[in-house]
Amino acid sequence: MNAECPRCTEADQAVSVPLALADTTHPLGEPERSLLLPPPPPAPAVVGRSKPAVALYAVAAVITVLGLKSMADGLSGPQDADLAYRLGAILGPLFFSVPLALAGMVVQLTTRRRRVRAAEAGAEARRAVWERCHRVWQAAWLCRRCRTAFFPKGSVTPDFPASPAIAVAQVPSWVTATAERALGVPEPAAVRPVPSGDRSS
Repeated sequence: MNAECPRCTEADQAVSVPLALADTTHPLGEPERSLLLPPPPPAPAVVGRSKPAVALYAVAAVITVLGLKSMADGLSGPQDADLAYRLGAILGPLFFSVPLALAGMVVQLTTRRRRVRAAEAGAEARRAVWERCHRVWQAAWLCRRCRTAFFPKGSVTPDFPASPAIAVAQVPSWVTATAERALGVPEPAAVRPVPSGDRSS
C-alpha cells in the first residue's frame, strides 16, 4: 500500500510506523522513536486485598501493640500485685486480637473469588482498550521527508477519512483519541453472578 503524505503530497518517503520502527537502514532518532512506539500492553490483573479484612488486621495489630505495652508494664510493675490481675492485663488483649485476626483471615479467604473476578474483569477491559489503540497505531504512517505522521484514508476503518499531517509528538494522543472515536469504547465485561456460597463481604 502506498500512502501520500498530506503535507508534501508525495508517497516516496512515506512508510507505515511499524515498518519505520523496524527499519535499520533508516533508523529513527530519539525522541522520535520513543514517541512512535506502540501503546504499552496493559498490566496483568492484580487481586486487591479485602478492605474489611485489612481493617480487622489493623484493629488486631493495635490491640496487640497495646497488649505488649501492658505486658511490659506488668513485668516491670510491683511484684506484690495480684497474680490474676497481672495475667489478665497481660493476656486480656489476646482474647480480642486473636479472634479479630482470625476473622480477617476468614473474610480474606471467603471474598477471594469475587476479588479475583473483579481483577480479571478490569484487566480484560484494559486489554480491550489497548487492542483498539494498537490497531490504530498499526494504521499510522510516517513521512520521512516531512517528519510528520498521518493516517491514510480507510486505514483504520473502511470509512475512516484521511487525517492531516500530525506532529510526531502528538501521535500518542491521536492514537488514543482516534481509537475511541473510530472504534468506540469497549463494552464493559458482563458481570458474572456470584455463587451463593461466595457472597461474604
